[in-house]
Formats: sequence, C-alpha cells, structure tokens
Amino acid sequence: MESPQHVGDNTANSISNQLSGTHLQKPLIKLSSPSDSASCTSKVYSAVYLGQNFIEIDVKVQAPEIDTSSIQILRRVRDSYVNVVQVLQVLVSLGRFDQERVDSLLENDIFTNPQYFQGGSEDDKVLYNDLRSHEIAQLRGIWIPYDKAVLFSLNYGIYDIIKGLLLVDVHDCDKLPKKPELSTGVTVKRNADEDMADALDGSPTKRRKTQSTAAQSLVKAATESNTNAPYCLPPTTFKEKDVDIVLEVKLKFSEIFKNDGELSTDLSSTDIKNMFQSIFDKCSTRFHLTTSILDVPLDSQGKTALHYAATLASNLVGIFIELGISSPIRGDNDGESPLLSAILVTNAMEKGNFVSMLENWLWPNLWLFDNKHNSFLHHLIVLATKNFDASKFYLTKIITWMVQNVDKEKNLNNLCTKIINAQDSESGNTALHLAGEHELKWFIHVLLELKADPQVANNVGVKPSDFESVKEVILLRDNYETHKSSVAATKSFLESLGASSDDDEYFLQLIDTGIEFWEKTGGCTDVGKMEDVTESTSEKRVGNGVDAKEGSDQLSQSEKIFKSIQDLMSNANDEYLKVINDKKREINSLNQELRGATIITANNRFVAKKVLEKVSLVDTMKLQMANITEKLQVLKKKLPDDEKDENVFTSDIVNQDFVKFDADEPFIIKPIYDKLANNEEVESTDELLETLPSAEVLQARLLAYKEINQDLEKELENLLNYSTLTAKFKKVVSYCTGVDINEVDELLDGLLEAVEGQQ
Repeated sequence: MESPQHVGDNTANSISNQLSGTHLQKPLIKLSSPSDSASCTSKVYSAVYLGQNFIEIDVKVQAPEIDTSSIQILRRVRDSYVNVVQVLQVLVSLGRFDQERVDSLLENDIFTNPQYFQGGSEDDKVLYNDLRSHEIAQLRGIWIPYDKAVLFSLNYGIYDIIKGLLLVDVHDCDKLPKKPELSTGVTVKRNADEDMADALDGSPTKRRKTQSTAAQSLVKAATESNTNAPYCLPPTTFKEKDVDIVLEVKLKFSEIFKNDGELSTDLSSTDIKNMFQSIFDKCSTRFHLTTSILDVPLDSQGKTALHYAATLASNLVGIFIELGISSPIRGDNDGESPLLSAILVTNAMEKGNFVSMLENWLWPNLWLFDNKHNSFLHHLIVLATKNFDASKFYLTKIITWMVQNVDKEKNLNNLCTKIINAQDSESGNTALHLAGEHELKWFIHVLLELKADPQVANNVGVKPSDFESVKEVILLRDNYETHKSSVAATKSFLESLGASSDDDEYFLQLIDTGIEFWEKTGGCTDVGKMEDVTESTSEKRVGNGVDAKEGSDQLSQSEKIFKSIQDLMSNANDEYLKVINDKKREINSLNQELRGATIITANNRFVAKKVLEKVSLVDTMKLQMANITEKLQVLKKKLPDDEKDENVFTSDIVNQDFVKFDADEPFIIKPIYDKLANNEEVESTDELLETLPSAEVLQARLLAYKEINQDLEKELENLLNYSTLTAKFKKVVSYCTGVDINEVDELLDGLLEAVEGQQ
C-alpha cells in the first residue's frame, strides 16, 4: 500500500500535466503579422449619441486574409476622451492582437496604472470612464484622455491609421459630414448622466473595492494565525486513517484543474463548493478542520492546489481561499509561497490579473521568506537573469501597489525596513548582492532607491558595493542627483540603466516620490482599528438610577465617595476613547490623502519633465531651422544673379533632375567607368584610346581633383579641431560655473548675458 504522504500522487501528476499548457513549458504563440498588402481606408464623421456630440472615424482594413468589416472609433467632443477599446480593435483586425491580449493590456496599462489616478471623489478619482456595460453599443468601452489615446496609437503603430480622428479640432465638429442614420433606431429611456453613473458602478476600481472587503477579513485572519511567521506554514500531513479522504480530494482537484485548463471554463465558487460538499461533510464528521485535509500537497514538491491555481493565474485562487480549501500562507517543501508560484511564470502578466490576485489574496506572501530566508526580491532577481521583462513587470506592479497602499501591513514601510536588506541563510546575500553579481543595473537602482544598503557584507565578507556594476550605478545616481532637473542628464541616466520606455521613467519617478513622502512622514502608517467604546457608565447609571436612589440612604459616606470616583473615571475613559477614535480617524484620513498626494505628485513631476523634454526638443529644432535658413542664404549669395530662383529655397524641391545632378558626370569616360563599376578588367584598345581626351586635359582634371580633395581635407581638419576646441571650452565653462557639461549649450545664452551684465 502507498505511504499516506504520497497517496494519490498519480492523480497529482495528472494535475501537473495540466501545466504543460502554461508558460512554464510552452513558448508564447506569436500572432501572425498582417500582410504587407494590408491597407486601411478611413472616413471621419460627426455623430450624435444620447444628445452628446462625437467625432467618429470609420476604419476599413483590406487584406486577402483579413475580414474587411469596418471599425468605428469615437472621440467625445466635450472633453476629447477617446474610446480606447475601439482603437485596440484595429490591432485585432490587423492580426497583431487577440482579444485576450486586449483585456490584459486594459488591466495592466489602464486599470492598475497610477498615471490614471487624479484624486477627488470616488467616481472621479481616475482618468478613465468604464462604459463597457453601456446600453448604446457605439458608446461601450473604456474612454481615456486625448493625450493618452495619442500615446497608445503611437506606441502600437496605428497613429497613421486613425490620425484623421485625432487631428480634427473639436471646434470644427459641425463642419464634418454627418454620420448616416442607422436603419434601426435605439430607444433610450434614461438620460446620459444616469447611464454614465450606472456604467461606472461596474468599474474595476469599485468592483475591486467590493471584493476586497470580504477578502481582507479572510486573508488577515489567516495571516494573524501564522505560527511560523516570518515563514510560510509548512505543508500539512495527515494520518493513515484519512487516506480515503485525501485520495478523494486529489481526484477532485484533478477534475477541477482539467476543467479550468482544457475546457477554459471559469468555475464559480458555487461549482467548487458543490464538488467538495461531500468532503466538507466527512471532515465535519471526523472533527477535522477543512484546511487540514483539503490543503494537502498535490505533488512531491509539496505544492498545494493554491500553488497550482496561482501558477495558472486562475480565478480559483480566490475561490479556494474564500471557501477555506487552501491557506494563502501555506508553503511547499522549500517554503515557497503561492505568490512565488505566480511570479515565476508569465501567466498572471499575460492575463492581466496579477494586481487583483495580489491585492485580494496573496499580499501576505510579500512579507514571508522561504526556508532559505529568501524574500520575493531574491526570487525576482534570479528570474531577471532568465526573463528580464517578466521580472521587471512583477516588481513594478508590486512596488506601485505598495506606494498606493495606506495599510501599514502593505506599504513601503514594511518593504524598506524588513525585506530590502534581508539576507539568505546559505550565503548571507541580499537582493542587491544578486543584482550586482548579475549586473542588473535597472534592478540595482530600484533597490538602492528602496534603501538597500550597499555596505551589508555576506558570509564571506563581500559587499554589494564591491561589484563594479553597483559602483557604476552609485556613481551614475550621484551625478544624476546633482543635475536632476536637466532633460539631457535624465535621458543619459535612463539610457545607462537600460530604461528605454516612458513607463520605466515614470516608475522610477514614482519610487523617488514615494520614498520622499515616506521619509518625510517618518514611516508613519495608519494607526489601526478604532477602540471599542464599552457601554458608558452614564448609561448604566440611568438603568440603575432607581436602585441607586432607593439605596442611597443606606450607603455610607465612604461608599458614596468611592462610587462618585468610579463614575467619574468611567466617564473620563469614555471621553478619552472617543477622542482617541476621532484622532485615529483623522490620522487615517490624512494617510489616505497622503497616498493620493504621492501619486498625484509623481504624475505631475513626470508630466513636467516630459514638457521640459518637448520644449528642449522644440528649441533644438528651431536652432536647426535657423542653421538651415542661414546656410540657404549663403548659398543664394554665391549664385549668379541670373540663376537665383526663390522657389528653390522657399519650397520643397520637386525638380528630380536637380536632386539627381552629378557634378562629375561631364568628366566621366563612360566605357572605362562602366567596366570599373562592374568590377571588370579594363584593357587598352585602339577604340578606347580614341575616346580619351588629350593628355593635357586629363592632367588638368587630375590636378583639379587633387586640389579639391586637399581643400576638403583641410576643411575636415578645421572642423575636427573646432569640435575639439569647442569641447575644451565647454569643459572650462562647466568647471567654472558648476553647470553640467551636457547643459552648457542650453544655458550658453543665459551665461553670456550674465557675464556681459557684469562688464
């Protein structure tokens, strides 16, 4: 007979086989790219829905293998919001996206993106409108601000397709042709404001808030009962008499994961409860806790059903915890939590539900270590050596979630004080040691921002600062801090870290702002729950007033004094608790506002930097235009008066003969030139010699070419010397003024005016 611990392992292996369809073993399927022959046509209209004006573009994708059905994209006139779901449908039609990737993008880039946070009331705190449940089909979708819609279209290469919609001035809406009336009208029974409010009720923000209320009590209870903190609970064991239940449990899990994986059906909480009802009853009969039997290891590694569900990024994660089937803090044989199972593969990233799983169910795992005292940061650094993008994605989402969180158990305070400098038990390495060893500059900078200590020595005395990559990043950070407001310095710093996108720049800005706010508040977090105010003594006195009066004559003088003191202290205690609760509410409210202010400040700083970057770019383009204009004027002066043509200098060059003009063409000896161009040998023949000009003419041409080449070489040497001299002057100016050498060009005019003003 099988040992109790390994009973049902064959069944568990069948569950493991379900993972063969995940990103653990299967490479991502690349969507077929659109055909080169694909073309898009579009037409822009003005339209009216529910009494509101819209600008609408109809896009038709035409290709042999693509459906040519038209796509309508709307832009709201009153605030220029654009329906991004309709924009993304263009990518679906082109074959670049599938619907699953669209859903993932919306979740990762909009719903959980702090750049869409603006504060304010519950309905207005985000910069998007979720109207996916709208009764008017044309208005369904996610509506985002104009600037972000433009950024979306640029990032995904469809700006040229929909620019007709984006370049229209909303004030010219009335000048556009009217949208043809639909053959079937739509009856609207409610006004636009009611529709908007109802649609927003189903927004992801509100849904997550509703879900988290029930989830947090379950997860907090499990966290508080962790007798093995700061480690995960060890795998459960069971007695031989319970083998029959365990075998049945594993069979049930095999069936569940088969349905959820192969049939792609989302099993509901009721479905799972019905499947396990018989086991619940047996556990009750044998006086077992449900989790002690259902939370059994399903394989030789000690992984539970929750580990598998987290790996698959399935909705089963919440169901298992909610029904008490699995504990969110149960580890496997290595002490690895369900959260680690989720972040070591890309399923949660691809499905877009990682933040939801983290926020509702798996956040306690952030503060738990495995059996070797590795934190989640250690695991993410190791993952970065294999899948850099996935590791960066998960770290970005985790840190962003912490910055936004007011709860003392979930914010940056815990990370910066308990996790960031944690050392593993084997070698004493921190996460910064690993990042430095593998030369992960982006991760090194993030860890240093989060207050990782580069001077912590491991078991053999090696410090993170001993690694060249860490030294380099520290030097880059010091230089950047000195010139933080410089656009050029910021760009150079980000390039050195390998941060290539605006999202990377924003995330680093968010960390910087979050840490700044955290330091200024001294790590202050929420002050906990309100104190329970017991039934006041005054109420007790009211209830017992009659008895007190009747017995007052019988009380001695000392008893009366004692009773008065007791009543006074009870009243004072009640008043004290009320004051304490009021102050706690104020502090918690201020903490909540502070989290919002952190996000808004980071957003404003990021936008300000982008504006400065654009201003700098415009100034550079103006300078280039001035140089071009000056050069054109010089060329005009060199032309003879009878050959000057204003059109050549004031309009685009359309004369192809002028563009293709070759100054050497009159001097080319065609027979010889053609053979040399084709790498053929040139043989001296009488016919060839007859085509040659005289020796005096050829000698004069050679002499002219030599003189021209000498002049060009001198000019090149002068330019190189001038460039070297300019660099030296810039270095002198930089040393004398304390201005970064990259900013000297930008500030030269101002420096010159300052010097002239002192003369």
